[in-house]
Amino acid sequence: MNQFDEYQKFMRYKYGYHSFFIIVALSIINFNLELFYDIQWAETKSLEFILFIFLAVGYSIVMNVYKGAYFTKKQNSNVYAFIFLFIGLANFYLSTSPYSPLMIDGLLTSNNIMLVNGLIWTSIPSAYFTRILVEKRREREEN
Repeated sequence: MNQFDEYQKFMRYKYGYHSFFIIVALSIINFNLELFYDIQWAETKSLEFILFIFLAVGYSIVMNVYKGAYFTKKQNSNVYAFIFLFIGLANFYLSTSPYSPLMIDGLLTSNNIMLVNGLIWTSIPSAYFTRILVEKRREREEN
C-alpha cells in the first residue's frame, strides 16, 4: 500500500474494520434467527455467509471510493469507473437469465451471487461520480 497516502491508508483501515464488524453482527443475527426461530433464508449456510461477506465488502468499497481512498493518486479514476460500470452491468445482465431463478421455494439461490456482484461493481462508479458531483457543488458554493 505504498502508493496510498496516510489519509487513504487510514480510511481503508477504518472501513475494513467496520466491514469486519458488519460480518460479525450479521453472523450473530443469522445464527440467532436459525437457533431460536428456525429461519433459513438461503439455500445453504455457505450462501448466507458469502452474501454477508459481499455486503461488507460492498460497504467497504463504496465508503473507500466516496472518501477518496479507493483509487491511488496516479490512477485514471474515470477510466476505471467506466470499466467497473461495464463489468457491473454485464453481471446484472447475466443474473437475469430465466433459466437461473434467484429464488426457489422462498430461499435465495446461488444465482444471487452474480446479482450482488453486479451491484458491487456498479456501486464503485456510482460512489465515484457522486463524490465528484458533491465536490463540484462544494466548490461552486465556496466561490
